[in-house]
Amino acid sequence: MGGFRTRLRVPATQPSPVHHYSNANQFEVTETVVSSCRVRDEEKAPQVHLSHGRALIQDQTSFSNRENSFPDAEGLVGSGEPLYTSSKHAVKRQRLLERWQRIIPGLIEPYWETLHDTKNLHNTAQLQVMNNHCTCCQFPRELNIEIVRFNKYERITLWASDCKPAAQQLLRSGLFPCAPVYPTMAVDLRMLDFVTRLFLRVAPNHTAWCATVADYLRCQGYKLQGQVQGWDPLRCRFGNTLQWYNSLQAEAQVRLNSLLQHTRNQFREPSPSPNTEILDHRATVTEVEDEDYQRQRGPDYTSGPYDIELTEGDASTHRTARKRSHESDDNSEHPEEDVPLDRPSEYLRSRCPICFGGTFDRQNKQLTWSDVIVCLDANFTQRHQSERRDPARKHPDSFFLSDDEVQEVEARVESARAGRPTKKTKTGEEEQNEDDRMEPGMRVSKAVLDLCGETLAKVVSAGYDVTGLMALLCRHDRPLFVVNMSTPGERQHYAIALLEKLFQHLPSFVDVGLLYDIGCQLERSCFKWGFLEDDLERLTFAISVFHVFGHQWACQIIYNPRKCVGFGLSDGEGAGLWSSIQCLIAYTRVAGYHLRMYTLDSQLHFGNEENLLRMGTWILRKLRLSSEKRIENMKILEECESDLEFLRVQWQEQIRVQTQPLPCQSRNKGKRAVEECMQLRRGQKVLEKRMKLLEDIITNVNAASYEIAAAQLDLPKAVEDYNKATDKLRKKERALGAHEKTQLHRLINNSYVQKRMNALALKSRLRSRVQARKFELDRLERSYRRKRSDQHLKEHTADSVKRRDPDIQQLAQKYNKLVQEMRDLVMTKKAPRNAVVPEFIDTKKIFNVDVDDTIWQDTGLNGEDDGQAPPAWLADEKVRRGIQAMLEVDRCDEEDERLGVEMKSMKEWFSEEWRVLMDTIDTTENLATVYQLDLRHYSGHWEGEWGPSHEELADARSWEATGGLDVIEDEDHSQIEFEAEVDPELTEREEIIAMAEVYREDEGITIYY
Repeated sequence: MGGFRTRLRVPATQPSPVHHYSNANQFEVTETVVSSCRVRDEEKAPQVHLSHGRALIQDQTSFSNRENSFPDAEGLVGSGEPLYTSSKHAVKRQRLLERWQRIIPGLIEPYWETLHDTKNLHNTAQLQVMNNHCTCCQFPRELNIEIVRFNKYERITLWASDCKPAAQQLLRSGLFPCAPVYPTMAVDLRMLDFVTRLFLRVAPNHTAWCATVADYLRCQGYKLQGQVQGWDPLRCRFGNTLQWYNSLQAEAQVRLNSLLQHTRNQFREPSPSPNTEILDHRATVTEVEDEDYQRQRGPDYTSGPYDIELTEGDASTHRTARKRSHESDDNSEHPEEDVPLDRPSEYLRSRCPICFGGTFDRQNKQLTWSDVIVCLDANFTQRHQSERRDPARKHPDSFFLSDDEVQEVEARVESARAGRPTKKTKTGEEEQNEDDRMEPGMRVSKAVLDLCGETLAKVVSAGYDVTGLMALLCRHDRPLFVVNMSTPGERQHYAIALLEKLFQHLPSFVDVGLLYDIGCQLERSCFKWGFLEDDLERLTFAISVFHVFGHQWACQIIYNPRKCVGFGLSDGEGAGLWSSIQCLIAYTRVAGYHLRMYTLDSQLHFGNEENLLRMGTWILRKLRLSSEKRIENMKILEECESDLEFLRVQWQEQIRVQTQPLPCQSRNKGKRAVEECMQLRRGQKVLEKRMKLLEDIITNVNAASYEIAAAQLDLPKAVEDYNKATDKLRKKERALGAHEKTQLHRLINNSYVQKRMNALALKSRLRSRVQARKFELDRLERSYRRKRSDQHLKEHTADSVKRRDPDIQQLAQKYNKLVQEMRDLVMTKKAPRNAVVPEFIDTKKIFNVDVDDTIWQDTGLNGEDDGQAPPAWLADEKVRRGIQAMLEVDRCDEEDERLGVEMKSMKEWFSEEWRVLMDTIDTTENLATVYQLDLRHYSGHWEGEWGPSHEELADARSWEATGGLDVIEDEDHSQIEFEAEVDPELTEREEIIAMAEVYREDEGITIYY
């Protein structure tokens, strides 16, 4: 037997006392339980909900699995669309989010007024609440609110209404509520501001903080209402208060920036429209309500998810409004695509004023290489466990790319790769026997790129919806864009999405230098699959300093930023960024998905602010480092006694030799070499006949004059071609151990020739590996500095070299095995006449490279190189050291030039910000807003004519040096006793600053810090 229950709303005959807050039509709910209903075994007893003439039949199974509770279309009377009912807790959290988002814009002005009245919370705010019933509003309500302060636990009573919302009253009193409309608790702004600053420096821990506050207040004689053993009544409400107070701070900062941006746009647009104004949509607090109000006024028929649906027109209007809101947000984050940029977007200028805050001129570039340097880096410790997602609370100035943007790029990447025909997978032996080659657009051979590897699975993705972060940073470790990774390892679509985002915010004439752990593979994919094809010409790839030693030597020559032109002393590791957020690893792993992103956004903004304050020190440190490196390497150049032009020629020759494709082993290598030699002989004979024919025409007395003239013109070219073909043929014959009278067809299947060619290919690879190892170890042999960064590089280099040593020894053993087989063929007289067997390589001494070692001699393998000495860039120690010192000096010169441009950009940015700030203050009438603008302190470290007067700079330096403090004066003590109580160190610092100011004014000296 089963049954079902119906719920039907009918107009109420009498108004209910609990419904006097509602202006909507009054309804009562009538329930009828039908018991005697026969239900089949395979069916469940349904519930029927009637709402405004529409019925929804819901199975009982939906209560056990709400995520999959989609009723059939037939179950909805009057509509073909199924309704989805989420959990009550999720609906409540989503509604709470929407209410806070509507109320926050209306709290910005009261918040600024409170900061103005209290001098940025320096003074205590006066309690400004309504103690009497409001007569102008229809539905006032009396609230009892608990107040939590640093040293007090209080309770106040106030009347909340539409004209005086509780949130505004509390905020003007220096408090922030735990709920948007009818809160039960409020926290002192001083405590919230302190906790905010604390949680930017340590991992957020609401439980520990609230337990500490409760224990501290208990010791002062206070006890929180509802506090019992094992339950904390403060934690949940305090967490909500802190969360939305941080949202208020972020929104207020965005509004202040928009005000400054409006002034900046007027500077950049000489003749703005007189009707131009700042759009400022502010929602009032009366538009929102909380759960307490909902319980008093009864069911809300306009927002409940269970019993009412929007009409088609209402739903369309609602969707359109949300779509327009999202489009507006997107347009505020992205530059206008229709209008070409003449300088980086304001987004990038705010992220790093040093890189993007200066002048960018298409005609007169300040740098001869890349205008800006950025780096890509991934971190797999910043993971997030898979769980049901919290409401989408987004930071108003987020660093993160949206999931839709990343998925769109991923789809394009996969589509581009799927569009090419798949090649048959080659076995390991086939790949080993395939000749090395250069791929289109690349400067490193295919074999080297294959050894570098494209991606590695660095984390297990099971149980995580976010496996790590990938960030695009400037060279000052300031994040520009961040993306969540959801794959086990680094995938190229993340890097491409970040780079595409960067180029959207840059003018089309700005060149970018990119440092990336696998920059060689990313450049290879861009050429191969057509990624970033519109911006590839202005993008230079390099590999981060600490990761370049894991690549092959040929890859290091091209992509090492210390050898690549234009990168200066940039490293591209991003260690500063990951170090600044490492305290959040445990917290963000278990926090809500959107709460995690909001926390990371806040931390990244804080890191950028702190980084900007230290930027002058950073530039000075880089200048000192560059100067030290230049002095050390200039001494090495003097000791080498080599001309710079000669060293540059040797360096280019080294690049050419060590990056060229290498030969490989093959069973048919000897046969192909013989066939190639036979083809060259046939070609030589054709050229010989052509040359003889021209000579006969010239000597023929019966030939026409024009024929003789044409033959005389063609003969020198024919002789030249014949000589070139002959020289090439002789080299190939010497390589085979043959001569011009040898019958080459007899050597086609000769085993000795095959082994000789394979031994030559193997020795070429072995020699290249040993050379690469020697050049990598050169850094260790001359590493005499004891700086931490140099020590890290030394350790990375040593580890990478040790990992490759077994492979080198294995190649030497294979070579010696081939040499032994060649000796056996000579002994059995199966080798060509006069064949010379090459010498063995001592595997124990292979790493003790010397100029006279066997590895440099190809005796018995290649006749053309027998007896030739190694080149100077390889054999001469002074030349090698000179090349390294020359490259270091070049990088120091580039670094100094870039630092000069960055200092100029910083000064230009400071100057523009000062003008914008002063003009905004002059045109703003609201005192609270002016006070917020005044809080933007100017720096006293930059002198000269960039905006502030000398008096203002002097005041700023005095404030920075002495700090602000309250001095308590006692009128009963004498002046001598007061001076004795003053800190002598503080007094001395003030006197030094005063003397310095007098000296500068007398001498007229301008000092740049």
